[in-house]
Amino acid sequence: MSDIKSSDAADGTGDRHGRRFKLPGWLDHFNARDMKVLFRCWAATWVASLLMFIGPALHKIGIATFFGALVLYIVPPAGILSIYLLAALSLLFGMCLAWAWGLLTMKAALAARPDSQTKAMLQALQQQAVVISNQTGTSPAVEARILVNNGFMLDARVTAVFYVMICVFVYFMSRIRVANPKFALAQIFGIIIADLFLLFGPSLPSFMASLPEILIKPGAIGVGLGFACCLIFFPQSTSRVVLIQMEQVLRLGELPLKSTQQRFAGESLDLQQLMATKSKIIGAFQAMQPSLAFLPLDFSRGRWSAADIKSVQEPLRQSILSNVSLMDYHIALLRADQKLDEIQPQSQDTGKSDAQEKRAREVGQRQLQESADLMQALNSPEHGASRANTHEALRKSTTEILQLCCETNELIVQCIHGVNSGRWFRGAASRNQLNDLATRSDTMMQTLQAARASCATEATEQLLEAHADLFDEHGQLNSSEDLGPHALRGMVFGMVMEERILGTAQALQQLLAQVLHLMQMRSQERIWIPSGLRDAFSWLVNTRQKVPAEDLTADSATNPDDAEEQTKEVHRRLKISRGYGRPVQRSLVVKVLAGVFHWFTNPGGMYALRMVVVTIAVAIPSAIPHSAGFYYREKGIWALITAQTTLLVYMADFTVSLVGRTVGTVVGGVMAMVAWYIGAGNGPGNAYGLAAITALMTAIIMWWRLFLPPMFTMATIMGGATFALIMGFSYDDTHISQYGLPGYGYEAFWKRLVSVLLGFAAAFIVQIFPRPPSATRHICRTLSNTIRTLSDHYALLLSHWGRPRPNSPVGAVAEKIAIEVSETLLSIQGSIGLLKFEMTLGPFHRDALGKMHALCQNMNQALGRLLVLSTSLPQHFQGRFAQNVNMLNDHSIGDIMAVLSVIEQALKSGLPLPERLPTPLVKRCFETWYAQHRVAELSTTLVRDENYRRYCVAISSYLKFLSAIDDMVLVLKGTLGESHLIEQWDTEVPV
Repeated sequence: MSDIKSSDAADGTGDRHGRRFKLPGWLDHFNARDMKVLFRCWAATWVASLLMFIGPALHKIGIATFFGALVLYIVPPAGILSIYLLAALSLLFGMCLAWAWGLLTMKAALAARPDSQTKAMLQALQQQAVVISNQTGTSPAVEARILVNNGFMLDARVTAVFYVMICVFVYFMSRIRVANPKFALAQIFGIIIADLFLLFGPSLPSFMASLPEILIKPGAIGVGLGFACCLIFFPQSTSRVVLIQMEQVLRLGELPLKSTQQRFAGESLDLQQLMATKSKIIGAFQAMQPSLAFLPLDFSRGRWSAADIKSVQEPLRQSILSNVSLMDYHIALLRADQKLDEIQPQSQDTGKSDAQEKRAREVGQRQLQESADLMQALNSPEHGASRANTHEALRKSTTEILQLCCETNELIVQCIHGVNSGRWFRGAASRNQLNDLATRSDTMMQTLQAARASCATEATEQLLEAHADLFDEHGQLNSSEDLGPHALRGMVFGMVMEERILGTAQALQQLLAQVLHLMQMRSQERIWIPSGLRDAFSWLVNTRQKVPAEDLTADSATNPDDAEEQTKEVHRRLKISRGYGRPVQRSLVVKVLAGVFHWFTNPGGMYALRMVVVTIAVAIPSAIPHSAGFYYREKGIWALITAQTTLLVYMADFTVSLVGRTVGTVVGGVMAMVAWYIGAGNGPGNAYGLAAITALMTAIIMWWRLFLPPMFTMATIMGGATFALIMGFSYDDTHISQYGLPGYGYEAFWKRLVSVLLGFAAAFIVQIFPRPPSATRHICRTLSNTIRTLSDHYALLLSHWGRPRPNSPVGAVAEKIAIEVSETLLSIQGSIGLLKFEMTLGPFHRDALGKMHALCQNMNQALGRLLVLSTSLPQHFQGRFAQNVNMLNDHSIGDIMAVLSVIEQALKSGLPLPERLPTPLVKRCFETWYAQHRVAELSTTLVRDENYRRYCVAISSYLKFLSAIDDMVLVLKGTLGESHLIEQWDTEVPV
């Protein structure tokens, strides 16, 4: 729930405006919006905590009254009401489902023991209770309850039924969570309720339907308090939140424009900062998507309806894509410069001694050596001068439109902010301001449109003037003998940059037009009622759409085969075949057995199986008569719940979870002890003192819960849960007479700590044996399938390039398939960052997989742009392009497909790549280009054609595609090594 930062804060310019000290991100939340969210969450959690210290409430709800506050630490009411309700209903659904299954289990288990034996055991229980009561002087009912808790009524048949049915429930709930992470809360709380039946059900003397009420009551109260606080304290509608998120995205989207201005002004750009900014833009846009799904459920007052706001989504997306595309080009140029610096020493190997030439071979040396001449040509003085001339030409021609784009972006932000403010009470001044914004928007539309037309002409003329030496007096390109290598690179760079700047301006113009249309159409505030539940239900069942609260679903359970399924669906829609081949003939029995085996052994199946194993291993002492009493008194249920909730699908996520939970338990326990001894002193606990100190501690923990980075979310949840649990049981121990309470203060803390550590130990053992579920293998498989998908998209591009198909849907599908691959890659981005916490014996490491991930994104962007151009670029330009780059040549296609296939298999097998591959592909492309002598076809008239800019974009995208493949080969060779080495001999072959 981070705040919507200003544009200065977003681009890090706050220090230049006199700010000397900047708070860390998790502390920099002293603003109205974040403080309102904090107050709402604090109020709900504190009130839930107060119930522990109110005598009538405590006795009515039970010893687990603290569970209400614990639920609010896990699911705080920090967002909009509809999303909070979704999380709350998911939580309650899991608990009720477990309750229903537990009742069925209890009925079946008790039926497994004959009634005669049950009656005999009950009679023996009563007699034993009376005997002990006479000795201790306590009530026989109390002694009977103690005997039950100590396992007096345990029976192997009843226990077996309980374990079988509860483990079935645990297994399938775990499978559901892996299949759709949105059910994480349902799985966690459902298993907690199921644990009550598993641990206490076998020892019950009779059917007890109210067994889980001890947790469900306070849990429901906590959910209700959160719901009430969402309505009472600073309520926010979905539309308001979405518009705030749009403001944030637009402010971040202005940064690529400023970076372009800085580059043309001669300032250097930092590659890491650009990549971080790109990640922020994409992350902010992705964070907006879950809220958009709940707009149809929105009840709000304002000018724009849910449908109006959703109509802004598509032009906003196009604007963000164009801005990111502009930044991508700067990133690509900076990476090219870095590659030049790395490869340049390879070109200086001449004149070395024989001893130096016989030194150990470096991995990828041959490909680097072949690229050295190409890179040196790019670093020639002529190229440097051409780049400087291009920058100056672009600076002169695009200064006005870049400034107008920044002003347009800021004007859109002001319009959205104005519409989003004063929803209930709007004065005349505010209405006049909105009218003024509408007038300014209309004027800006016309100005921006005129500037685009002027820039399109002026930029081309400036580029022609800057490269006048390339053309003769008739406007024709000079002969190839008079031109140096890569003479047209500066021209192509300028045309591509011009096209991307104009595309950004056009996208902003369309976005401004939509905003202006809504402002003119909606001139009065009104109340908007929900329009339907269909979109929210679609979001719920769609496993590819992210969860609003990603706290509990940090485990990357994305199926690596998703890319494969997407490709099949794309080819089905385009009605083309993926290939021909004779399928292996297998009998139906073999197919069924293979499918069942794969279903049980895939990552989701192994995770569910581990959940069952750890459940049985940790819970079994409660079913043994000699240890049942000890297990009950020492609260073994804490160890069981800890072990179950610590297990995750992949090892890296498990490591982060384990460390975070340990730290959270210790910190939360220490805070609980401090709070207890401050509020209670040496006495039994003063309700007023405990309520006061709990208010302070709750504010601190809730601040951490809301504002710490996502990596620390599990630690803060565990800290809050430990704090609530120790405070609750400590007060119970001094105010409720019940068998098995863990004590108060320090005693409750160390018992909690020991049980949690035992749960961690059990989870760790089950997680690593027989084989740790490696996130590295999962990412490698996902990247391998993505390469296969991109190979299919490359084949799709070749099938449609230069071949007019009037009714072909490739134009509509191209962008969709690029987005689907991008979503698959984004789904593993967080897992790659967590690989530093995973110990793996394989050859792949985080840096290599991070580079492969970035290169897959580059390849996907390039292919997506080419697929779009295959339907929009005129046919004669497509033919010219295919001839110049040899795109449709069988040998070139074979080389590219072969290299892609080797990359795909290397990611799966981890085996070294052959030393000799048809790489670098970029060099081969340039050699083909020069060999055909087609540069003479260029003229100033052709350059002035607006379609030539898009032709240059096609060239740039194709070279980006080839360069990404070359870089992938180098990354894999640097990680896996080379095989099939061929020694080069400097001997002459006799004629």
